[in-house]
Parts: sequence; C-alpha cells; structure tokens
Amino acid sequence: MKKNLVKTAAAAALLSSSILAFSPIAYGKTISVDQSINSVKSELNKAASQYVYPTLEGKLVPSESLYATLNSAKKNYQATRNAIVSSTLSAKEKESKLNDIDSFYNEKVSKGLVPYMDAYNYATKYLDPLMKEINDAEAKNDFATVVAGYHQLSYQLKDRTSILYRFSGKAARDLLLEKYKKPADAKRNELELPVTIYMKLVDLKGLYAAGKSEEVLKAYAELTILLEGLPKTNKYAGPLFAEVAKVKAIIDAPLVALKEQQTFDSKVADFVEKVNASQKNITLSSTASNSLVVTVKEDVSILEFLSQGFYTTLISGLNVTKINGNDPLSEAAMNGLKAAFSADAKTLADLKGKSFPFPLTVNTGSEFDVIFTIAFN
Repeated sequence: MKKNLVKTAAAAALLSSSILAFSPIAYGKTISVDQSINSVKSELNKAASQYVYPTLEGKLVPSESLYATLNSAKKNYQATRNAIVSSTLSAKEKESKLNDIDSFYNEKVSKGLVPYMDAYNYATKYLDPLMKEINDAEAKNDFATVVAGYHQLSYQLKDRTSILYRFSGKAARDLLLEKYKKPADAKRNELELPVTIYMKLVDLKGLYAAGKSEEVLKAYAELTILLEGLPKTNKYAGPLFAEVAKVKAIIDAPLVALKEQQTFDSKVADFVEKVNASQKNITLSSTASNSLVVTVKEDVSILEFLSQGFYTTLISGLNVTKINGNDPLSEAAMNGLKAAFSADAKTLADLKGKSFPFPLTVNTGSEFDVIFTIAFN
C-alpha cells in the first residue's frame, strides 16, 4: 500500500514538473530560447523551399498545396515570439531576438512564400482564364470577343502583372513568367495591330453615319497606313482587308467629293489672296465653301470691274471650265452673266446687299460641279 502511494506521488510530481517545464513562465529556464528560434527558422526555411526547389526541375507548386505550410509557419512564428516575450531574457536581448526572427520571417514568408502564392493565384485565376477566353473566341472567329479580351489583357499586363515580380526566388519567378506572362505578352503583341485596325473601322463607320466627311477622310487615311503595316500572313489580315474594302465601297463617292471640295476651297483661297494683292477698289473674303464676298471700297461700273481682270482671273484661278454649262469665254456665258444682274444696276454700289449664284464646272483633277455664290457688301 505504501509502495503504491509512493509511486502515485512520484508520478504526480513528474507530471507537474513536465507541465511546468512547458509553461510560458518556465520557458526561458527549461528550454533554450535560441533552440526555439533555430527551430522556427528551420521551419521557415523549409516553407520557402517548398515553392523554390521544385521550380529548379521546371515545376510550379500550386498555391493550394502551400496553405497548410503557411498556416503552420505563421502559428509557430507567433508562438516563438510569444515565448521570447515571456522569457526571463533582458529587454535588450528580447528586442534583439525579436528583430532577428521578424527579419527572417519577413524574408522567407512576407517576401517569399506569401507573394509567391499571390502571384500564382493571379496567374492561374486571372491571366490564364483570360488567355483561354481569347483563344476560344479566335477559334470561333468571334472577333468582337477577341477585341474585348485584348483590352482586358492589355489592362492586366499594364497595371496588374507587377504582382508576378514581388516574391524572392529567381527560378520560381522566371518559370512563372515564362509559363503565364510571356504567352500573354505575345498574344497582346499579336493582336495589337489587328485590334487597332478594327477599332479604327468602327470609328470610321460612326463618323460616316454622322455625316462628318472631313473626319472620315482623315480616319480613312490613318486606316490605310495601319493596313500597310499588317502582314498578309496575319490570321486577321484577310477578314480585315475584306471589311475595309466594303467600307471603302460605301464611302468612296463622298470621299472623292470631299477631296474635290477641299481642292476647290484651296483654289478659292489662292484667288482671294491674289486679287486682294492687286485690286484697290475691292476686298475679297471667303469664309464658307463655294462662296465669295466682295467688299466694295471704291465704286466703279460693273463693266469696268469685270473688264479690269476680275473675271478672267476668276476663270483661270479657279480653273473654271463652264459657267451654266457654257464655255466661260463664250458669248452665251457672257449673256448669262449680264442677265444675272438687274438692268438698272450700273455700278458695284448697286449690287451691295445682293448675292448671285453661278453654276460652275471646275477642274480639280476631275470635273467638279458647284453652285458658286458671289455676294456684295
């Protein structure tokens, strides 16, 4: 009986001492704090190596398989910090050891394991699905979806992919970039010109529908330059060239008319400048297409005004080939010109406040018909 009591007492004492040995109060006395630090450092090293070493063999470790490692590392790191804080070490020693373990944790986990997992998640959950979406759309010849995917991909590559560079471990980083970012860059570069051409086509159609002829002409010129840079071997070259041909067939006539109008406007501007430099009794101006304003400075007869060179300069300066269907120097043209003015109008002063439209055919590289209005004030 006494022997049993002795054994029981001894076991209780041993159990009590074990519990005491692992309690925070006794930690610094019974178990070396340095041993604990070395132990957690070893674990942190192993945690980081779990994603680094496989990449040396060309394998990326899925982030899902690293969460248990991360949680264990966090837990034991925090436990070791608590042990240091509750130990009997001096305040200076505690600060030194805490700085040491914090620095090591920051290197292996905060700058290694965690950002690797973030980078892997980004690559597999954002970049990879986006690439698949674009490739699927290409297989279906769904260019509108390809364009939308291209814009999303461009945004990701410009503003988001810095996450792929934030973790330590060059081999792992290079492999992740090789597998996910490099193909994304290549796809973006491949699509950049075709998508730009497509967007320019959309803009051009919108401008044409809005009746903005000058903007259409400018957009078409830009589109032509872009097409020159698109290799015929590009998978989108055929469809894009065909679409441009369709658009060109629609806008060709308005574009030709616009070019002719621009050429004629330029001739009118040159004519105004030439007359203003040589005539003293009038000043010409033109603020709108197909019109001319004559400001009378010194009153002269209409006949004198026409015979002093205004009419012949007008004919030659604007390349007029016909007036109201007649040769501009023919008798029929002259009679039509006289008939345009009222019989009682003798001088330019009599024409003030009046406008006279003349049907002209001019040579702008081709025959261009226009109603040209001359106003007097």
